Amino acid sequence: MSDPDLIEQLAGHYGVCGEYSDWAGEPVSVPTEYKLPILSAMGLNVESDDAIKQAITDVEQQNWQQLLPPVSVFTQGKNCLLNLHLEDQRLGSQFKGEITLETGSQHLLTLNTSDMPVEASGTFEGKTYHHLTFKLPDDLPLGYHRLSLQSNKIKDSALIIIAPETCYEPDRLGRGHKIWGSAVQLYTLRTDHDWGIGDFSSLGQLATQLAQQGADIIGLNPIHALYPANPLHASPYSPSSRTFINPLYIDITAVPEFRECEAAQRRFEDPEFKEQLQRARAEEYVDYSLVAWLKSGFLNVLFDHFCEQHLGPESARGKAFLNFCRNHGPALERHALYEAIYEHYKKLDINNWGWPCWESLFQDPQSNAVKEFASHNQKRIQYYMYLQWLAEDQLTKAQEAAIKAGMLVGIYRDLAVGVDSGGADVWSHRSLYCLDAGVGAPPDGVAPQGQNWGLPPFNPQVLRSQQYQPFIEMVQANMSHCGALRIDHVMGLLRLWWCPKGKTADYGAYVYYPLDDLLGIIKLESHRRQCLVFGEDLGTVPAEIEASLPPALFYSNEVVLFECLGDHFTPPQDYKAMALTCISNHDIPPLKAWWNCVDLDLRLQLGIYDHNRAQQEKEARHQEKLALLKTLSGIHEFPEGINPDDIATMGYSRDLMEKVHYYLAKTASKITVIQLEEILQIESPVNIPGTSEEYPNWRRKLTDTLENIFADRANRSFFGNMSVIRKTG
Repeated sequence: MSDPDLIEQLAGHYGVCGEYSDWAGEPVSVPTEYKLPILSAMGLNVESDDAIKQAITDVEQQNWQQLLPPVSVFTQGKNCLLNLHLEDQRLGSQFKGEITLETGSQHLLTLNTSDMPVEASGTFEGKTYHHLTFKLPDDLPLGYHRLSLQSNKIKDSALIIIAPETCYEPDRLGRGHKIWGSAVQLYTLRTDHDWGIGDFSSLGQLATQLAQQGADIIGLNPIHALYPANPLHASPYSPSSRTFINPLYIDITAVPEFRECEAAQRRFEDPEFKEQLQRARAEEYVDYSLVAWLKSGFLNVLFDHFCEQHLGPESARGKAFLNFCRNHGPALERHALYEAIYEHYKKLDINNWGWPCWESLFQDPQSNAVKEFASHNQKRIQYYMYLQWLAEDQLTKAQEAAIKAGMLVGIYRDLAVGVDSGGADVWSHRSLYCLDAGVGAPPDGVAPQGQNWGLPPFNPQVLRSQQYQPFIEMVQANMSHCGALRIDHVMGLLRLWWCPKGKTADYGAYVYYPLDDLLGIIKLESHRRQCLVFGEDLGTVPAEIEASLPPALFYSNEVVLFECLGDHFTPPQDYKAMALTCISNHDIPPLKAWWNCVDLDLRLQLGIYDHNRAQQEKEARHQEKLALLKTLSGIHEFPEGINPDDIATMGYSRDLMEKVHYYLAKTASKITVIQLEEILQIESPVNIPGTSEEYPNWRRKLTDTLENIFADRANRSFFGNMSVIRKTG
């Protein structure tokens, strides 16, 4: 192995951390040699001591020789001191500069470096460089501004981001108002008009009906773009792109072209189509291949009609589409180009899973082969842009329906922690991602070898060199057409556990990211879009996250089933106020499954647990149920018919479900959400972490339609009670 001191020095420059506290609070030291494959994944040569020394020299020189940092993020009203690096012979130089605001107006600057104290100095190859700081004007408005400096032949520019002190928070929540709503996996929704999968019209219908029951928020799984040409890739947490939307959620019948197009109407009335549609609706699990076949056939017909009747003649609708394309710029065209190439290769080989399987000339978006493909396939590329237009329009209408119906927040979207390595985002921004590493989690009590989710991480140095632009665009896209954003694994703003390629996760280490900068961007976009923000902060939460997020009005995420404290659960009044709290989520079984230990039986059946482990977990679960009953008794919500001393009485019941949710409603958390699975008493989970083919993850649907759910008198009574308790509890 190379010199450990050199490895540690290089790791320090690139944010690869060797110390952390594990799930039990015990200190852990990552072996020095584990850092080598992570540094290599960042593109560094670490094959010898000389190579490591050169890498250290390179990064230090780059830092000292750069006049301005590429990007700096400041909080408005705070002391905004910008770093400046000068060679010794230029110390005392005068710089002329200007700050160009987003609005186009300019602030002129004159900087005399002789008036600036030297903060530090460094010497490389016989040249000495000095670190200076200068204060930016106090009156810079919120936004993204461009600073340019010049003196003789030296010039540089930088992005200056001025952020507010906190995220946006609706006034009513700021005054202590407590709201409730529902969190759903969009694909699970059934309606009288669905096509075998929930869609944006279903979402608008759900939002309207929930609002009538007193709800103010409705949460979604990630609706990021997956792979239209590969519908079996169904995990919403392994998307092709986090910037664009999954077009499978388009409601075909709500597309204006559907009503205009005679070919579409004939297709809709075809008996064979009707038969397949009914089959898709009746399935217990989403049949993604069938749904995609049903919808894509119509979308192609509708696009042809759109081109003929709107795009060619440039009708008002055609102009609206062209305006959408202009507003979304090259990023939309690049995404659509990826979709068209992916579709091309999928037709040639059904096992083709992404750009790494393509011919080498097509793996580079800038290659002549890609440009030639684009020139010969403009209509197909435009088709995929059309799908994004339809999806965004229907999502917008769903949020408008929620607000019109009286919801305070409306839809909250979910931002996944990463993207699939073979998808559009990685293809479009290859240098930004480290493909020889995967995001995951360190070893803990449940997974002693840790978890590797297989999602390539951002390279933090490249992200900064690109002035955070990919991150900014991603945040802007996901804060659009909604009232709140949930950030999955929010600790990733500070650090991510990198797992080296070919190794289990216990060979990984934490890599740190610029928390304050990324948080500043989120705060700025949150205010601009009036978008509430909360993060999934379950598990081991570093002190830096605890210290930074709550003061920024960045809501937390709490889960009732994780709140067992020995012989009782957390009392309602002790929950965090600034939090979204739920009974369970997509990684945790529904309450009925938890109570009946169905999740433990499934883990035994799938080989995740052996018989001894399953039995131990069941015994522990029984104690948790007793603790939950004790807590319910203490708040006068004890379910009828249960005697904790008589196991025969401890079956699951509707009353038990309601009383647990009334406990949820009484918590101090400003936001609580329920899952529709609970009122339908569904036992099967939508996802079992750690499985792929072993279980039909991300496919299980609700067992009844929204129409029937909201027509049920018992459900309406339950929703009404939730509203009353939230207002008075």
